[in-house]
Formats: sequence, structure tokens, C-alpha cells
Amino acid sequence: MLMASLIKKRSKYSTYYVIAESKRIDGKPRIVKQWYLGTIEKLISLAEGTSSHKEVRQIDCVDEGGVAVLSNIAREFGLKEIIDGACSKRKQGMTVGDYIIIAALNRALAATSKSKIKEWVDSTALHLHWPLELNKLDSQNFWDHFDKLDQKSVEDIGDSIAKKVAEIENIDLDCLIYDTTNYFNYWDITTPSDLAKMTKSKASKNHLRHIGLATAVDRKWGIPLFHRLYPANEHDSKVFNKLIDSIFNQIHQTVTDKKSVTFIFDKGNNSEELIQKLDESQHHFIGSRSPHYHKDLCRTSFENFLEIPLADGSKVKAFETTLEIYGKARRIIVTHNQSTYLRQLYRLERHIELAKNELSFFKRKAKEADGRSTLESIQRKAEDILQNHHVTGLLKIDTEETDGGFKVSARKDFPAIEDAKTRLGKQIIFTNRQTLTLAEVIKGYRDRAIVEDVFRITKSSRWVKMDPAFHWTDSKIRVHALTCIIGLLLVRIAHKRAKQNGFTNSADRMLELLSGIRSAVLFYPKSAKPHRKLCSLSNEQQDLLTKLKHQTPDSR
Repeated sequence: MLMASLIKKRSKYSTYYVIAESKRIDGKPRIVKQWYLGTIEKLISLAEGTSSHKEVRQIDCVDEGGVAVLSNIAREFGLKEIIDGACSKRKQGMTVGDYIIIAALNRALAATSKSKIKEWVDSTALHLHWPLELNKLDSQNFWDHFDKLDQKSVEDIGDSIAKKVAEIENIDLDCLIYDTTNYFNYWDITTPSDLAKMTKSKASKNHLRHIGLATAVDRKWGIPLFHRLYPANEHDSKVFNKLIDSIFNQIHQTVTDKKSVTFIFDKGNNSEELIQKLDESQHHFIGSRSPHYHKDLCRTSFENFLEIPLADGSKVKAFETTLEIYGKARRIIVTHNQSTYLRQLYRLERHIELAKNELSFFKRKAKEADGRSTLESIQRKAEDILQNHHVTGLLKIDTEETDGGFKVSARKDFPAIEDAKTRLGKQIIFTNRQTLTLAEVIKGYRDRAIVEDVFRITKSSRWVKMDPAFHWTDSKIRVHALTCIIGLLLVRIAHKRAKQNGFTNSADRMLELLSGIRSAVLFYPKSAKPHRKLCSLSNEQQDLLTKLKHQTPDSR
């Protein structure tokens, strides 16, 4: 039989009380368990309910939601071991894999420079989820470890991680969406680089150098399964043709049943060599062609268009035919979108007016041209104005020489403008997939939006930010891109799992909710061990953690 009693005890420094539980053992009473209660002052304050809030001497709040969820995914997939397996380093202290994962988490959640990563780590609960040596997080340690990875190592790591993800997450590889983009940086024009080049900027920063990124994602979740950097001034079609063999190799290593894959890409990637390789590989494609190359198709009467219902509930007007393209008969689908037509019509009319206004100013200059100008140079400059406004052929330019200058006149070519309008709102899709329905081909090409969303998030001001790249050598740019892709991959996996369990919002919203999850560390007087408590969660945050099957600190 157990009995409990209150016992007063003395130590060198104070008198305190304990609850002692005793029972008879071999006929003699023995204390079998004790609970420390504290001093008489503490017992009184507890009885009066005045001690709890006054005794806390320090509270530290740190971000936990994002680092906890993403680092757990990184550990689950063994990303550190994959990275460390691709480079050599003594088994001492933090590894290359540790530094890459920390940098990837930073890029995904709160991108900073390498010199500020330690400050960011201190503001999070990452030390509870990833082994860290806080005194080894200065920027030089990051650079030293990044230098251990050459181009081949970086590419092998990216491919190995993608393969592991596809296997564990059971990613369907029947369809891959491929596209390219570029990211600006602030490299001086004289800094040697094979990657950073001047090009047409997709961020409207044409005065800066850029790096190019080619990537392929799965159609359903947008998880990056292949990526490569390339010189930004290379044409998209040459890049795809150069990388297609590496993509084939990645597919063959990941897919064991040798089934064919359908590649989806836009018209900028078209080339005869690429389509020939796809034909020979037995893989399939869904691509597009510029309406400019199919004017006859665009003039087709709307009576031939059918209203096609798509799987997502929308409808599109389209008709199908067959044409020989790149040496073989291909399925051709022409679609028309009225909203796109109206937007493109507005831009066309605006560009014509802008070109006319600039030509009016040019006319006055031509009247007073000096003796160095010729009729040919005046005509060429006028045509350059049309080209700059994308209205070549829609305005007729006449130039003639006069006393002391040149006369320039411009007028609308109405037949050419009306013909151009027949191409507005039209999309020309071509494919070698014969078994897909018309609606499936159209929907497949429209799914290119998922890779565009991947690029959008890497160019956002907050999440998985990839530009600008503050690195001054090609080797570090490659590792920087690897950390960004790993960060993106962790985010897409988390979003995939949440959506599979009923989460209906975007990846951006998921990251907002996770970043708002914080934990508090409470320090009490005379206690060396801090107490940790998760801060209050909204219903939406709690629901997200449930859908991610993530245990909170209070439930572990």
C-alpha cells in the first residue's frame, strides 16, 4: 500500500519541501518516489496564483514552422548524404551537405547573403531540427565548402536528388514540361564568365548580365526533376537540343519500365535537330508553332472551329488538321481565344500609333539631314523604327531626296493589318501523340503554366529567391543555383503533400502560414534548462500542420 507525505528538508542554502511516496518493503517503510516542490515562498506564491508570470526572466521567440517542415523533408530524403557522397571531405565538423541544406533553407524562406545566414539561423529554431555548429556559419566557411563542388558534382547531385524524389514521392514521369528563363546579376562587364552574358532580360534589366536556367518539371506538381545552367545569350532551341540527351539519361535512370515520355515545350525551343531526336527516341512531344508561319491556317473561317470542353470545365474553340513539319506528318490544332485576341488587338493598334508618332518626329529630322545621310540610310532608319515597335510590314514607308534633305512619308497598309488580325488570339499546337484526344492535347499544352509558376516563385521578393546572384565566379553561381533548386524542391514537395491531404491554397500561402508559426523559449530564474512552447496557432496554421502530418513541439 502506497502512502504520501509532505517532508521538510534542509540544504546548505535553503529549506525546501518534497512530497514523498513510501510503501513497506520486507516489512519496513521505504521512500520509493519523491517530487520536489520548492521553498515555502514558492509554495505560497503558487497557492496564491502569483508566481507563474513573474518568474519568467527572459522569452526568446524564433521562427519554427518553415525550417521544421522543410528540414524534416530534407532529412527524410537523405539530401545531406547524397551531397556528401559527391564530394570528398574529412569527417570532421559540418559537411558540405550541411552547408548546402542550410543555404537551401535560407533561400526558400528568407533569402539573405551568406554573411547574414548566421543571423538568420539565430532567429529560427533550426538548431532543434538540424545539427549545427553556430560558430562555423560565417560566410568564409560557406565559400570554402562550396569550392569543393565542381560542375560535374553539382549536376550529379541535382540529378541524384531528383531521382530520389521521383522514386519516393512516386512522381508520374509520363509527361515533363520544359522551359528556360534567365536571372540577372550585377557582375561587371569585364569580369570573366562563361555563364553571365548580356541578353534580352525577362526581368526588363537589359543593361545587366544574366545567367540562363533550363529546367524540366513534372506536369502535376511542378517538382523540378532536371536543371542545368547555360550562357544566357544562347538561343533556347540550341540549349534544348544540347541538353536533350542529358534529360533522356535522367529519365532512363529513373524510369525502369522504359515507357515513353511526352515533352511539352513552347515554340522558342523548336529546331529540326530536336524534333528528329525526339522521333528517334520514341518519346513524344506537344509543342507550338508561331502563327506567322501558318498564315493560311489562321485565315480559316470560324465556321470550321468547334467548341471543345476541357477537363477543368473550361471550353475552347479549335479545329484539327495534319501538316508535314520537320519531315513528317504532324497533328496540328489551331485554337482561338477571344480574350487573348482583344488584348493582342489593343497592343497591335497601340504599337502602330507609337510607331507613327516616332516617324513623325523622324520626318522633321530627315528634312534637315546633313550630307552624310543617304536615301538608303534614311529608309533603313525608318524601317528600324517599325521593327522596334513590332509593326514591320504594317506601315508603308516612302522616302525621297529633296533640296537640303529628305522627305519621309508613312501610311497604314490596311490589307496587311487586316491579315495580321487573323493571327491574333490564335495558337498553333503540333504533336506526334496520335492517341490523345483533341481536348487532351490542348490541356497538355496549357499545363505549361506550371513551369511558369515555378519560375515566378524563384523571382519573387520573398520565397526561393534566385536573383540577383551575388556571386562572382561561375563555380559559385552553379552551387548557388543548386541551393535554390533544392529549396524550391523542398517547397514543392511540402505543397504536394499538403494538397494531397486537402490543402487548397497556393505554395505562397503555405509558406506564409508556415513562416508565421513561431515557438517561444522561456528562461526561469534558478533554472539552467529553458522551457519551449509553441506560440498560438490560427485554425488555418493548425490545419496545415495536420495536413503535412507534422508534429508540433507540444505534441512530441
